[in-house]
Amino acid sequence: MSDNLIINARDQLSWSQRLLSNASTAALWAGWLYLWRPFVNFGNWVYGFGANYHSVVLKMAASLAPGSLEHSVYALVGTSGTLLLWSRLPARRVSDAQPSRKITEYASHFGLPEEELAAAREASITVVHHDDHGRIIRIERRA
Repeated sequence: MSDNLIINARDQLSWSQRLLSNASTAALWAGWLYLWRPFVNFGNWVYGFGANYHSVVLKMAASLAPGSLEHSVYALVGTSGTLLLWSRLPARRVSDAQPSRKITEYASHFGLPEEELAAAREASITVVHHDDHGRIIRIERRA
């Protein structure tokens, strides 16, 4: 077994699945870069001022809307609080479900001895043999 943390199963995909995967990846990267476009434009605009960019940045920061910083803090606190509450949710766990019927009911229904059914439940591998009509003929236990 490989110790590589990245699972690369692209060779198991058909050409159409690989094409769809590549196209969707390119579209997502294009969307991500499009979201960064205003920051890049602002950077280019500031860079165009040359040595005076420091005063321009300070002037832009001072002209921000008064509620924008407050709204950012609210968004940060709300997101953090939601994630903290989410981490406190109880995890779904599989409970050890007890069979609703007793072995005696199964034994009488299938016409098998109770000891054979109990041993089959305890075995790690159990093979059930059927006849042509679907009735259980015998149960084979394997270690």
